[in-house]
Amino acid sequence: MKLTVNRIVKNWDGASKITYTTTGFVENPMGPGRRFAKQNIDNELWEDAFKQFNLTNIKKDPLYGNILMNHYKDDAFTHIHQDESQEGHVHVRANVMLKKPEEGGDIIIDDNTYQIEVNDLWLVLASMEKHGSTPIKNGERLLFSFGASVPEKEVEKILQ
Repeated sequence: MKLTVNRIVKNWDGASKITYTTTGFVENPMGPGRRFAKQNIDNELWEDAFKQFNLTNIKKDPLYGNILMNHYKDDAFTHIHQDESQEGHVHVRANVMLKKPEEGGDIIIDDNTYQIEVNDLWLVLASMEKHGSTPIKNGERLLFSFGASVPEKEVEKILQ
């Protein structure tokens, strides 16, 4: 899938404005060493994350919302998968790397691996693209994930 926008915003300004809580983590049953915690976030920051990719006609993701994801054990990774979405909409994620291990933790989207650094923001059309991450080593991976439900017609504007 080819996007008409840059998939990665290097060193996104909004990264320093993110506040999150590390309480309430739930272990992810899809693999050891992974957990997540639902988060509340300022609406302006949420909107700005998606504006970076020219997505403005959006609503908050009703299923998962905004989440803090954490890989905290060596060899933990996100398996390759596609998410569900509501009919007529695309489940979209704008993710920010908050902490990165010495090795791994990079994103995989449709068989392509992208190197992501701390404060980078990236876009995943989660219900349209197969996505996951490379295994981590020597540290932890912590990312904030803004969730949105976007009308298919809006997503078509950023696809070739």
